[in-house]
Amino acid sequence: MNRQQKRKRDRQIKNSKKQKTDLEQKMGLFDLMPDNCFICHKDFNKKDKKMVTTWNVVVREKEQSVKIYCPTCWNNAIELLKQHGVPIKHEGQD
Repeated sequence: MNRQQKRKRDRQIKNSKKQKTDLEQKMGLFDLMPDNCFICHKDFNKKDKKMVTTWNVVVREKEQSVKIYCPTCWNNAIELLKQHGVPIKHEGQD
């Protein structure tokens, strides 16, 4: 293997290490998840199955931020948006 081939191989190895899969990126954001509601600061237990299924998580990948909302605060925010006529974008909509 000549010098040029070694350099090309080294660049390919270096670039492959830089590229992360979508799952790895999202799992990295999981560490940023807070332990309480963003609005009312009610404690959130990540190990409680009911809390995990009822609370809402908002992930902003570009800003690298994760916010969680208890069901009460989330429903209040949805109602407020409806009252002001703001269209609500749900998961699965583009």
